[in-house]
Amino acid sequence: MATSDWAGGVPGPRSAGHRRGRPRARTALAVAGCAATLLASTLARRRGGGAVRHPGERLVRGASVVGALALGAALVPDPVASRHRRRIAELGALGAAVGLAQGGSPVLFDVLGAVFRRAIGPAAPEAPDGDAGRFAVRFLALGSAALTASAVTRNAAHGAETCAGCGRPAPDGRLRAPAWSGYAAVALSLPYPVVKLAWECGSDLGITRPELIHGIRGGWVPVVPALVGSVLSLALVRPWGRVFPRWVPAVGGSRVPRVLVLGPACFSTALLAQVGPAAFMSGVRHYFGPRKPTDDFGLRPWVPLTFYASWMLWGPALGAATWEYHRTTAGCPACPPGRDGAGGSGAA
Repeated sequence: MATSDWAGGVPGPRSAGHRRGRPRARTALAVAGCAATLLASTLARRRGGGAVRHPGERLVRGASVVGALALGAALVPDPVASRHRRRIAELGALGAAVGLAQGGSPVLFDVLGAVFRRAIGPAAPEAPDGDAGRFAVRFLALGSAALTASAVTRNAAHGAETCAGCGRPAPDGRLRAPAWSGYAAVALSLPYPVVKLAWECGSDLGITRPELIHGIRGGWVPVVPALVGSVLSLALVRPWGRVFPRWVPAVGGSRVPRVLVLGPACFSTALLAQVGPAAFMSGVRHYFGPRKPTDDFGLRPWVPLTFYASWMLWGPALGAATWEYHRTTAGCPACPPGRDGAGGSGAA
């Protein structure tokens, strides 16, 4: 079989061709999604008396407008819009997708709250009338974020070589994330578990009231999910996150199912996108607001602010590493590896 070099001199099957035409239908659908999200947000605000009850509402409206305008610029025909201008529009649309995902991420807590109220039954507090409208807005925001990101990546893959086996573009033809994003996610995940474990070992690092902090039983329990997140972040960039090590019984040497890594990674990214910024802004307002804090949690201010800042930055880093994992593992076994040595076959 004839071969062609996609990247790094690695031979692979001859390309099935180049992607032709711009994905106008997908881009138009993403524009419609942004417009629907903006309309739903406006109607929900009017129904609630015009008050903004959550900071994410402003973010959703602003990101919807930016996303629709940026995607609309990407629909301009080639002779009118230069390649550089289109690239700027695609970056703006990608930023809008991030904003929509952030603004819509509280839907996770909406679902958990609904499950909680159903489990408790009549004793559960009833949800306000505006909750249904805000839930719809957040759900639309997440859907619009997915459509916008999909349109941007399809635009980025336009003209790239495609595999003869699965028709997907070559890894180098897609939008890429920094190669170090996974290691940055690992580093950002460590402040909380490291400090918590130090406290469990008797350290007074950042503690103003040792009797209060050391008196908490089971303080090591929150460390477990944090360390799981660290391992997950590392799995996104290490070979054993793509192929099971040989010493693993029964599955050693086989390909790791993508959903086993991408599922928890996407959920963790969405959770951090909601919790991180909200916790950090609350901490800043608490310690540096006009009102001097009267409650003492037994910690110096830099301790919780460090935790919250690391969570806020961990989310984007984990999201970038998750996208890079998806980019380098999507495809069929015939897909040649990319420059980073992690190809569609999952070998790394």
